[in-house]
Amino acid sequence: MNKLIYTFVIICFAFFSANGQIVINEYSAANYNTFTDNYGEFEDWIELYNPTAVAIDINGWQLTDKPANPSKWIVPSSFIIPANGVAIIYCSGRDELIAGNAHSNFKITQTKGNEIFMLSDNGGILQDSIRVLPSQKSHTRGRETDGSAIWSVFLNGTPNAANFGAMQEYATPPVFSQNGGYNSVTINIALSSPDPNITIYYTTNGDEPNNTSTVYTTAINIANTTVLKAICYSSDPTIPASFIDYHTFFINDTHTIPILSISGNSGTGGLLDLLDGGWGSQSLEPEGTIEWFDKNGILLDKGTGEFNKHGNDSWAYDQRGFEYVMREQFGYNYALQDQVFA
Repeated sequence: MNKLIYTFVIICFAFFSANGQIVINEYSAANYNTFTDNYGEFEDWIELYNPTAVAIDINGWQLTDKPANPSKWIVPSSFIIPANGVAIIYCSGRDELIAGNAHSNFKITQTKGNEIFMLSDNGGILQDSIRVLPSQKSHTRGRETDGSAIWSVFLNGTPNAANFGAMQEYATPPVFSQNGGYNSVTINIALSSPDPNITIYYTTNGDEPNNTSTVYTTAINIANTTVLKAICYSSDPTIPASFIDYHTFFINDTHTIPILSISGNSGTGGLLDLLDGGWGSQSLEPEGTIEWFDKNGILLDKGTGEFNKHGNDSWAYDQRGFEYVMREQFGYNYALQDQVFA
């Protein structure tokens, strides 16, 4: 019974907002490289909007990302939101309010699926809430226009400015006819979408697909080990492209130990430039994907992030070390959930 009550409360929170009071107007949980805080860091943030004709001081108000702890962060001193204006709170974990720069005591992890912004007044009365949904790199989510009831995706966030350029929810990702893994014979992979207004684009060389990639028309023949990546684009210009899905298909290529499959863009500044380039390539941070398979070729987990240089003098040799950093800001996964090293 307690579980049912808790679930009901969460659903209520997701749709609650007070009329004529401070509301959550926009948030960023994917701030990879677009908007810096007063420290010059790319922190996630939440924007509050005051729809009234008078300035409101939210000193003592409460903000949280966990319903079980509604007073997780309390605004520690005077913080005024101007009439018909907005204010930013950085979700940096710094826990401070200095010179008008507010930082909560928590960070946001958008891909965990259990985070909800909840805003309560200084009496603990809930004023607004919204569930945190995954966004693609550097995108934000917010109200279609300041204070409106409709929530949208923004390809270009509008922190400290009027909400503008609202888009609908992302297109549904493509569906693969089978998951990646070991195969002893050539296979054909079909891609599909439940939306008839979708065009699917794909790549077979590890590159990130876009609307200039190969258009899917019929099942793809996989005769050699291949990383197949696909994306959906809608004919409706207000619907952003889907998240990319990807699978590695091993053909007559089996292993007796768990393996990682990595792939990244092949062009200038891509993964090959990082690994094969001169000393100047050390600063490159190409994006790419990673898949973790057990010894039987069963996919255990995967994610999207970036490759970084690892080591120093070893980079004078042909075989170079590198790091893979899962980037939760890309909206796919915050970490591999399976043990990689025993």
